[in-house]
Amino acid sequence: MSQPTIKDARGALKKYWGYDDFRPGQGDAIQSVLDGEETLVLFPTGGGKSLCYQVPAVIFEGLTIVISPLVALMQDQVEQLQKLGIRATFINSTIPGYEVEQRLVNARNGMYKLLYIAPERLTTDRWQAELPNLNIDLVAVDEAHCISEWGHDFRPSYRNIREELTLIGDKVRWIALTATATPEVKKDLLQSLQFKEPNVISGGFQRPNLHWWVNETQKKKDLLIKAVKKGIKRGSGIVYANTRKDCEYWADFFTKKGIETKPYHAGMVSSVREKVQQDWISGEVPLVVATNAFGMGIDKPDCRFVVHYFMPLTLEAYYQEAGRAGRDGEVSYPILIYKSSDVDLLKSRILRSYPEYETLNKIYMALCDELNLAIGSEHEGSEPVDYAAVAKRSGYSEREVQKSASVLQRLGVVELTDLYRPKTGIHFLVSRSYVRDKVEELDSKKGEFLDQLFRIYGPPSFADFHYIETKYLTEKLDVNVNQLRKALRVFENHDQILKVKYIGEKPLVRLIEPRMPNLHIDQKKAYHYRDVLLKKLEYMDGYATTQGCREVYLRTYFGETDARPCGNCDNCKYINTDKIDSVKSSDIRKVKEILMSGAKDIEAIQKRVEWNREKLKQVIEFMQREQIVKRVEDEGESYKLS
Repeated sequence: MSQPTIKDARGALKKYWGYDDFRPGQGDAIQSVLDGEETLVLFPTGGGKSLCYQVPAVIFEGLTIVISPLVALMQDQVEQLQKLGIRATFINSTIPGYEVEQRLVNARNGMYKLLYIAPERLTTDRWQAELPNLNIDLVAVDEAHCISEWGHDFRPSYRNIREELTLIGDKVRWIALTATATPEVKKDLLQSLQFKEPNVISGGFQRPNLHWWVNETQKKKDLLIKAVKKGIKRGSGIVYANTRKDCEYWADFFTKKGIETKPYHAGMVSSVREKVQQDWISGEVPLVVATNAFGMGIDKPDCRFVVHYFMPLTLEAYYQEAGRAGRDGEVSYPILIYKSSDVDLLKSRILRSYPEYETLNKIYMALCDELNLAIGSEHEGSEPVDYAAVAKRSGYSEREVQKSASVLQRLGVVELTDLYRPKTGIHFLVSRSYVRDKVEELDSKKGEFLDQLFRIYGPPSFADFHYIETKYLTEKLDVNVNQLRKALRVFENHDQILKVKYIGEKPLVRLIEPRMPNLHIDQKKAYHYRDVLLKKLEYMDGYATTQGCREVYLRTYFGETDARPCGNCDNCKYINTDKIDSVKSSDIRKVKEILMSGAKDIEAIQKRVEWNREKLKQVIEFMQREQIVKRVEDEGESYKLS
């Protein structure tokens, strides 16, 4: 078969997605993949990264492996591809072993164009045994910033991707994609993926239609009400709140004010969250007040404003969440409302999120005991774990268990999965013939229900627990969740013909290495990421307090060196023109000459120019806005030439 061309790619784009041509940068990225170049794609949120590997996947003869860190993202993307008529599936810890095996057999037989897989799955014996049999044309590493310890979603398993895929050889094409790569992250991920001469394609971090706005105030509530009332006149919006309680409070508040609003947070039932998301996307609900759990798989081009009612931990998270505004290119407003104490609160939260080694060790032991694992035992599959039970075993609070589990995941000790959609597991304790006889014996309604259950779950449920999405189950059986649980309780407790497990309410946990007698970790490494987060918080604080252009600050953080003031953010709009006029070119030249020999603090500059502090501040502020000088991090109030 001849090599596919960019013309073939455009044909696939039209056939499956209905677009006549690619967005800026997409065509370059796809051409790079077709040419066999190792490709790194840096596109902002909403920039259309997925098409850069999905289009080549459709026109390549073999299989495209997509390494993705999030269960929800995998499920959403696979569903969207299947609706378009593109054969795709995923493998992660939410599906049982026999189903993984079947999907791998299907992949070997050429039944899929794309196979999404969680990075932790690459280490399993089953995957390694099947890998040489797969006809792989392309490996796509999505959310590639997870590779780097400087990335805001660091995952240890991401660092071993190239190593775990050595069996596929050198002929396979590689593409890595992210929306939030700083220069450190970019360097780190290229080294980890062993990209020797990569083709780096950047869509740039400029979003000219976004008017970045920041308000520091002690009256946050008043400002939020004002921002929402103003924003809702332009269209739909999102308010990101700090707690579930805030989400509920503000959703109720704005609904009572005549703005239909729904809360969204991880404490809500999955089906309710899905409905909120769909109602917002369709425009039925114009406003959602959410925690940062909201945003996965969202594709709504006409969101007009995103308000952060509390400062995020990192600029990456802020840029990604705020970037959900204005994806259609129309003027939209990302707004940050904060007070100075927010930074102190976040700092203490980071410090509290890293328990001492003794705590980590005790909770690790309690977790292993809860999973019934003996020392040296390997843990094949993920299991739902009740953090309350682990807390009781360890003597620590449930919150402390949750924090420790997150640190253990970051260290590559455990794999955690929060299910996007809850599942119901059934294990029949009797023979198939017994179930058939029982169906005949029971009254028509109960017998019909059992017969349907038997047909839906099939043979695998007689060997072990077989899990099926609860939503699918309720639709097939034409019952609601409460009716389903009530019926299963009768079959479990009264008839005693089956056992039931529910997963989704509890996190799924898998021990990556055999159980240790005591937790062995590199303590320096364990707390390194805490220091990374503290550093990132400094940059977030810097964005909030900068007197220069907001967009320039963001773009500079992400490694762009030629950013010019946007003219639209609050700082650009409200520059005092009288002050600007009073800054003479000779003043600028004088400061530039002083900084030619290197960075200087404000006192040293003032001593040399012999101006009063107010005039020096005016000149420095002007030079910052014009990108002539920039502030030096970690050195007090010092400046150097840009």
